[in-house]
Amino acid sequence: MKNNQHILLIDLPRICLVLFVLLQIISMMTYSGGTLFDPDSSGYSFSKNFLSDLGRYQSWSLENNFIACQLFNMSILIAGGVFTVFYTCVHTIFVLYKYYRIALLGSLFGVLGSISLAAVGLTPADLYSQLHDFSAKWLFRSFFIASICYSLVIFKTSIFKNKYATGYIVFAISILVYILISELGPNPFKSDLALTIQVISQKIILIILFASVYLQTKGLEKISL
Repeated sequence: MKNNQHILLIDLPRICLVLFVLLQIISMMTYSGGTLFDPDSSGYSFSKNFLSDLGRYQSWSLENNFIACQLFNMSILIAGGVFTVFYTCVHTIFVLYKYYRIALLGSLFGVLGSISLAAVGLTPADLYSQLHDFSAKWLFRSFFIASICYSLVIFKTSIFKNKYATGYIVFAISILVYILISELGPNPFKSDLALTIQVISQKIILIILFASVYLQTKGLEKISL
């Protein structure tokens, strides 16, 4: 029988990733339509709609978006909950090492990022725009700090191979680039091109996040939890 650490740090995150992708796909298929600059367009546009558009109570077409909204927000809440559990547990692996405090700090910001992720699902952009934007900003800022902390810990300890620390560093750099694009890049409300740049960059960082989470579970699997 697998122990609790294996379930919480390996099995559960992997199940979460699969479930998240499935719910996102179904949500995209049921989105009631419209983009920021083209409210009459049909369906979901991969390059013109943010992921959070799926969670809108009312789509850009001003139609009821109930099904897509429920599925999207459910996936975000599940991911936020699973990542909270993950970061609550993962620092204990380093408890016997002198860099444990850095791992603990990483987990603190990992939990904050996870809570911010869940908050994104609780604050549809068309109903609570300020809270939604605040949650989205601190989601990435918190995960950036968490990834830096765990990169240092993995490099300084002998538990994991350094390639897993490299994965964390790539994730951290990617988040930083995304933060700079979202904060200093073109305003998506100003032009169609700016919207596309911001939407695509969001999709790319999401893919990198998924790859990072899976890589973490692979590293944890190697130490036979």
